[in-house]
Amino acid sequence: MLCSLDSLLRACLNTRSLAQPPKRVALLIEGFPRPYHPIVEFANLLYLLRMHGAKATFVVDWQEIRQRGLSSSVAEMMKLLRHNEHEVAIKFKAADLCGGARLNQHAVEALHFLQRVYGITVESVKVGRQRAADHKALASLGLRVVDDVPNQVVVEDTDDVLVDAATVLEAVRDQQCVCVRALR
Repeated sequence: MLCSLDSLLRACLNTRSLAQPPKRVALLIEGFPRPYHPIVEFANLLYLLRMHGAKATFVVDWQEIRQRGLSSSVAEMMKLLRHNEHEVAIKFKAADLCGGARLNQHAVEALHFLQRVYGITVESVKVGRQRAADHKALASLGLRVVDDVPNQVVVEDTDDVLVDAATVLEAVRDQQCVCVRALR
């Protein structure tokens, strides 16, 4: 009897020590919105997310949104993102990252633009590198660098975004897809 109790306890401890898969995963759609992104395809993407009960973070490139952000299609997409409670994050290119002061200036411009034009408050950024000075400059603006947030899945906004997103949603169907800010 003592042997079987010892075996049972060992089995319980081994089961508990196994790494459990994360219950939540952040879904990031990067490179959004690509040039000439069809609004119908975007609506289908939002419908796909809704059918899976998923939220996503749409990562916009600051230089791209700066150039094309006032177009009616981009404005409509941003309005739909806000209405469907998805998150918008900003991605800065290497040219924007020449120093803390320059990065801070770009971030201030981006935050102001997205708030003024679309009514979107941005909380997350991607910078593509790990520099404490960058993180500090952005944190002073209330932004969190999310490049290294665990449990995130990135889907590129390409012509295949619907297929790619459906594949990811199927692969993580036993987890909750959330905006990256929810993993803080």
